[in-house]
Order: sequence, then structure tokens, then C-alpha cells
Amino acid sequence: MPDDVHARRPPPMTDAAAGLSVLHVIVRAGPTNSQYNEHCLPVLDTRTVTVCSLFPADVTPPDQLRLFEGDGSVPGCFRALRRALTADEYDVVHVHAPASGIVTLWTYARLRRPRRDLVFTIHNSWQSFRRRNRMFLRLIMLLFPLVVLCGQAAYESMPKRLRRLRHDKLQVVPNGVDVDRVDRALDGYRPHRGAGFHVAAVSRLIPIKHPHTVLAAFLAMRKRDDTLTFIGDGQLRLQLNDRIQHEKLLHTVSMRGIIARDDVYRELADADAFITTSGGEGLPVAMLEAMACGRPVVASDIPPHREIARAAKGLPLVRVGDTEGYARALERLRAVGPEERAAIGQRLRETVVSHFSVTSMNDAYGRLYRQQVPRGAEVGRTLRPASRLDPETAGLGERLRHRIGFLLALTILGGVVGFGIAFVQAPVFKGETSLQVGRDLAVAADENTLNTSAALAVRYADLTRREPVLAPVAEDGWAESWRDLQPDVFARVGDKNPQLVEISVYSDSREKAADLVNAVAQSLLRASREAITSSDRAFIGEQLTSLETDIARGNRELLRLEDELVVADAATRPTLAARITNLQETLVQLRSSYAELDTLDTSEAGELAVVDAAWTTRSPLRPTPVVLALAGAAIGLTLGIGWIHLFDRRPPRTPNTAPVPAPDIPEQTHQQRRQHGRARPSAWAANDPSWPDHDLERR
Repeated sequence: MPDDVHARRPPPMTDAAAGLSVLHVIVRAGPTNSQYNEHCLPVLDTRTVTVCSLFPADVTPPDQLRLFEGDGSVPGCFRALRRALTADEYDVVHVHAPASGIVTLWTYARLRRPRRDLVFTIHNSWQSFRRRNRMFLRLIMLLFPLVVLCGQAAYESMPKRLRRLRHDKLQVVPNGVDVDRVDRALDGYRPHRGAGFHVAAVSRLIPIKHPHTVLAAFLAMRKRDDTLTFIGDGQLRLQLNDRIQHEKLLHTVSMRGIIARDDVYRELADADAFITTSGGEGLPVAMLEAMACGRPVVASDIPPHREIARAAKGLPLVRVGDTEGYARALERLRAVGPEERAAIGQRLRETVVSHFSVTSMNDAYGRLYRQQVPRGAEVGRTLRPASRLDPETAGLGERLRHRIGFLLALTILGGVVGFGIAFVQAPVFKGETSLQVGRDLAVAADENTLNTSAALAVRYADLTRREPVLAPVAEDGWAESWRDLQPDVFARVGDKNPQLVEISVYSDSREKAADLVNAVAQSLLRASREAITSSDRAFIGEQLTSLETDIARGNRELLRLEDELVVADAATRPTLAARITNLQETLVQLRSSYAELDTLDTSEAGELAVVDAAWTTRSPLRPTPVVLALAGAAIGLTLGIGWIHLFDRRPPRTPNTAPVPAPDIPEQTHQQRRQHGRARPSAWAANDPSWPDHDLERR
């Protein structure tokens, strides 16, 4: 390993779960998958580990690990998990993702398998989950006997109501890094240090990770020979590549994509500093791995990073989105020199070894696993058949408890259908704000200024839905194009006050509606300042031209009437005189308006300011996905109860012969069953004719 990292290692693990058989259900086993790398590989020598990868795995498992994988389709996920569950018996089934948890619950219900061996880990903060996954997590927290969170910050991000409701089944086990694997990967490796300052960033390239902020901060502090490396992939990779090519940074910024875990450690060893600008995490493994490699870290100021900073004193935290703050933090690390950076990295590595090692993490999970095994039960125990129920004599409550799997399946199906309907009819929240054109209402203003302000308000209301205002909002990440925003943005002049521009927007959440209407209002303010010096002056020029035309037309009419008055008879002279008087008064008003408009201060008439803070509707204009999902689940549960009450009265199955007493045959050990392949039922069950054949095959 590098010379500047002292090889302090965590103490060996005393595995409380030694000998247990554990099935890990993950979405996809891959080289960067933390569940596969941290929860499975380090404990192969002490536990019997099986992995069910719901989608095709991207790794070749070691010989000690048995792998079941799907075929890439959604039905294939269910088939893979069913094969894994029926291939052997497990002491613990550990699930690691919300969608995987729903697949597991459905499969358990279909197999009528008890849920007492289930464990679920929440690997992210609550705010970082999509709405669909939050709904899944609520159901998981209700039905899983044990739920583990990956850090204290992740626990505190959970809704207080959920924490109070399920406090008895929630546990916190901080994520850990396999320090031994880091040391093996860096054993004998000599870091490649260039002449400049090298920065590394390891994360998915998605909006919540803010990779554009990483690039902007690096460019703000870059000097000659400085370099930046992105490791990871995601939807923003093409945008980053385009920006790198546009700014001619191909020899300065490199995009490595997804690489093997050991190569990640070597890339980190090559770096002088690690940076993460993420806006949401569970407990970031990539950051902990950089610390384990002895690299100084610059991190965003979010609760999971604060949790690490409490253990790692002096770790710099920067406000999310503060590009200049990240640049200053990197400049300070560059200024201290290699020796001081090595000392900082060594302190961070010691923090990982003492607080965030995979050894302590798996030891904590081992103790939780052991608690899931019933007291007195042997490892790899054989499950006994459930007691038989006589539907003719059992009450509705007993039948409902007996068919809990059926009820659960219908409830989940109803919730999924309701959630699917929500995608067709998504919730809509309305956000509004108001802007005033011209002087404040409490300040006296002449009539012409008010009229000009009212006329400008009409133009600003129209400008709100145009490209000059919406294009900057779209570029900030609200939409791919300003035209995508246009259908959701509306503006009009106030009914009672023509100086007001009332802006309203529609979005799928209250927070987004408030933020979007603020963004549109600020963009209109910027556009109005530019319009004051150009388009508004042109508008006033048009008004002056119109007045000049009216004055000239009036003068010609006045001359004609005066000529008619000279030759008119006594009967028509009074009428002509009255018309001449009215026309002269009109011309006086037109000339006065022309003089005032010609000297008008356009900045006063066109000044734009926010009057009302953004507000949103408390409830959606249309139902939320959560409401529709709960309604669907309630309908599914009601249908299940009705079906059991009306039709589930089949007579019990009568055995043809009396049960045969169980012979005295010793129970097979777990290892013996693993050697013979699929676990077999005990001898007394095999000789009991009342034991259903399909249950014998399943068990």
C-alpha cells in the first residue's frame, strides 16, 4: 500500500452469526454494489452466504458463495427469488432495496412462508427516495420484523410518525468499509503523482450528487497541470462530456465510468484530495473508502456527512451548491503541501478503522441476525408444518389469520394498482406569487406613470411565458426545454390592481411548486431590468408616435372647422364654435400627455418588485399517489376479506389412514443438508398422510 498511509487495520471480527445461513436479496450484484462487497464477501469464511440478484449479476462469485440471478425481466425477479427460497433453508433473509422488499413480501405470501426471518436495511436518507419507494418503505416497515438503517442521520431523516410507530423494530448500524480489502488492493502499489494537484470524485452522475458543482469548483481553483477524475456513471454523463469538450478540458478532466472496486482504490490513492458535493446520502461508502485510502476529503454539509465529521474532527464541510466554498476548501488543501495532506489522510483513515469498518458493521449485523433465530433453535433448522384449520368450525377471525398471505397479496396488488393509476393522474399543486410594476401603491405617482406601469404589466404578464424568462429556469434543471415548462406556467394582470402581475405554476409537490414559482419570478425580474433599457423605451417611443399622429390629425381638423366658420351662416355658427372649443381642449390634453411622456423616467414606470411571497395550495388539486395507493390497498384488503367470508368454506382434507408415529431418526445438520442439496422434511412429516404433497415438495 502507499507509503503515506500507515497500515493500521481493524481488529478481527468475532462473528456472532458464525454458522448461520444468510440469503441476501439485492437488485443487481455488481463490482460497485455495496451490499455485495460489504455484506457478503467479507463474511464468507464464517457464514453460509447465498445471494439472489434479481437482475443479471455483473460479477463472477467466489466458490464459497451461491448465486441466484434473474433473467432481466420483472417476472424473472420473482422466479429467481422463488428458486433461492425453495433451494435451501435460511436462518436470515436480508433484503436491501425497497423494490426488492416488495418482491420478497409477495413471494413469501405465495409460498405461505413465515416472515420472522426477514431483515431489511434502508441504505439512504428518507428525502433521497422517490415517492414510489417511500410508499414501499412504509409497507416494509409495517411487515418486516426488523428494519436497520445505515446511519444515525438516515434514522433521523425518517418521518417522526414512522419512528414512533415502529420504534421497537428499528436499529441503526453504520455503513462500513472493508479496510483489509483496501490494503490488499494497495499492497505494493505506488501512486502516480503528477506535477499538479489531482482531485478525485466517486459517485453516480445524477442530479442529487451535483457533479456539475464538482467541475465548476475544480475550474475555479485550477492551475496549470491540475487534474480531475470522475468515477461513476449516470444520466448526467453526456452533459459533463459535452461541457468538458466545449471547454477543451479533455487532457485535464477524465471520465472513468464504472470500474472494478480495487481500481477505484488505486484511483483514490493517486489523488491528492477527494470531493463530494452530494445533496443526499445514507452514509456514503465512497467517502469512507477515500478516507480509508488516506485521502483528505472535502464534503457537502448534509446530515450524513456531519455524522462522519463528528468522528473525524476537522473534516471540512461546505454548503450544498456553494461552488466558491468548495474551490476555497480545495485551495487550502493544495496550499498545505503533501506532508500535511498525508497527515490529514492518516487521521481520517484511523477514524474509518475505529468507527466505520466493515468488521464492526458485520459484527453488529451478526448480533441482530442471531436475535432473529428463535432461542434454542439449531442453525439451519427445519420448519414444522403449521396447524391445520377446519374452515367449517373456525370463525372469520381465525380464517383471516390463517389466510394472511392471501390478504397480504391482495393488499399489495391493490396498492400497486392504485399507485399505477396515480401515474396517469398525478397530483397537482398550485404555486402563486405577485409582482408589482412601477412605484409602490403607498407612494404618490402621476396618472401617466400609472398608465405606463399598467401597460408594462400587460407586457410582463405575456413575457412570463416566453423564452427570455423560461429558458434560464429550464437551464437550472427544471426542464429539458423552456417549452416543457410553458404549459405549467401562467401569468395575468391583477383584476383590481392593473399594476400587479400574478404568476401561477403547477407541479407535482408543494415544495416544487413554491420553488418553481420563485424561480420564474426571479427570472422575470432579471428580464425586466434588461427590458427597461431597450424594449420599454421602444414602447414609450411608440406611444409618442401615436400622440404625434393624433395631434397632427386634430390640428388639421381644427383648421378645417375654422375655415367653415368663416363662411357659415348664422344658424350653423354656434355648432361649429362649440366643436372648435372641444377640439382645442382635446389638443391641449394631447400636447400635455406628449410633453409628460417625452420626459418620463422609464425606470420608475417599469420598476418590478415582488409583492407576495410564494404560496402553494395545502392539498393537491388531484389525489396524490399515496392516497390512491392506500385506497387501492384498502379495496384489495376488503375484497380479500369478502372472498374468505363468502367462499373459503372448503371441508378439511380427511386422511385415508391414521398418522404413523415418528421414528427415532436423528435430525440432519445444516451442512449435511447443504451437501445433499435441497433440504428434506423430517421423517415424521414424510410419514404423515395429512401433510399436503405440495407442502412436502416446497419444504
